[in-house]
Amino acid sequence: MDPKAANRHVLDRRDRALIAALRRNARASLVALAREIDLSRSATHDRISRLEELGILRGYTVRVDEELIDDIRAFITVTLDDDSDQKAVAVQVSQYSGVQRAFCLAGEIDLLVDCRCDTARDLGRLRDRIGALEGVRSCDTRLVLATHD
Repeated sequence: MDPKAANRHVLDRRDRALIAALRRNARASLVALAREIDLSRSATHDRISRLEELGILRGYTVRVDEELIDDIRAFITVTLDDDSDQKAVAVQVSQYSGVQRAFCLAGEIDLLVDCRCDTARDLGRLRDRIGALEGVRSCDTRLVLATHD
């Protein structure tokens, strides 16, 4: 059994509400979080600790106004040969500089690679590096023009 699947059943209504609250504002105080999920501060802290120990909460992020950052954002779609190991290629690609995340997909496209590079030249090099991997049949790059939250 997939170890991640075993953890899915441990989430109750308040765990899910806590995760949703943290997704909206990971910097919210314990008091504010506790009020939102209708628990005490200490019970909320215990839930956060348990969710971290289980690996469900793996870190806290910052939301950035993308239009104020001067970099290149793109998605690279990757199609693999039929006998390629999709997960192995995704793991390898996710280690490359400029790659934010790599998603394994079902359908005609095998991978979706979320990229952020300093320059168009860096993005081109990244695309070439991915395209040169064994088992990669094709790559297509889609530049992000705007982000809407």
